[in-house]
Amino acid sequence: MARQLRIEFEGAFYHVTSRGNLREKVFFEDKEREKFIEILRRTKERYGYFLHAYVLMDNHYHLLIETLKANISQIMQNINTSYTVYVNKKHKRSGHLFQGRFKGIIVDKDEYLIGLSRYIHLNPIRAAMVQRPEDYQWSSYKAYRNNSGDALVHTADTLSYFSKNKEKALKAYQAFIEEGIEGKENPLKKVEGGILLGGKEFKEKIRRLLDKREVDEEIPQIKRLRGEAQMDKVIKTCSSFYGKQQDDLLKRGKEKPERQIGIYLSKILSGKKNVEIGKFFGIKGPAVSGVMRTIEGRLENDKKLRQEIAHLIEKTINDK
Repeated sequence: MARQLRIEFEGAFYHVTSRGNLREKVFFEDKEREKFIEILRRTKERYGYFLHAYVLMDNHYHLLIETLKANISQIMQNINTSYTVYVNKKHKRSGHLFQGRFKGIIVDKDEYLIGLSRYIHLNPIRAAMVQRPEDYQWSSYKAYRNNSGDALVHTADTLSYFSKNKEKALKAYQAFIEEGIEGKENPLKKVEGGILLGGKEFKEKIRRLLDKREVDEEIPQIKRLRGEAQMDKVIKTCSSFYGKQQDDLLKRGKEKPERQIGIYLSKILSGKKNVEIGKFFGIKGPAVSGVMRTIEGRLENDKKLRQEIAHLIEKTINDK
């Protein structure tokens, strides 16, 4: 299957979906949805993005994300990998949880923000899971029904379409949602080429952006760096950061923290299979899975480690 073209730039606005492998469930119980939301909070803190809306269904999810940096692939790689590691460990399973890579559509925010927000919040009704959108717990709609706010969900831009007064805007947005319950509006039917949603001027803007890039730059930075050369770069960055020899990080033996981090970063930045990562580090695929679980477990509670890894990712990507 050909890779989907990724369009990444600062301030880009995306509708993102990811489905379960063979359309099977990815959320089996409420605790797993809670874990996914926790991962969203962590990645939002680490990478810095605006989450305008979300909904977690049984076998897929929808996110409306605005990136402050050109890093949607990096964000989604971390979200899906973190959640897959968690589910596989919990259910003693292995292999892919999601069906391939995430689907990300670049969107004209000015034209489609509120329409996509409504589309996302009405998903549970279209799926006949509830009769009212407020009855579904696992969406961002609750953040649009009260004035308390939620640090995870950025409501300001959406509400600004309705009123400068927040109370009035909240009521107007809820009325807007109500109007859509009986309708069958689907903004995604207007997507062009599977990757672009916007008017003529927006499409021309994106085409000009692509025209300025070299051919290999049509695939975002994180993808262009994939492969064994990328793992070499991870080791170079880690050895410099930790004051170690590169052979110390590659040599098989007791898994020291610096080596574990090298394995973890090689996995999330290269996209290679565990067996390929393992071959590079002189271990087997299951051992790579074990390292991923160890680091993901530490990341949940270790803010210093999260900052350290974020620094290493940025340095690996940006250093020539």
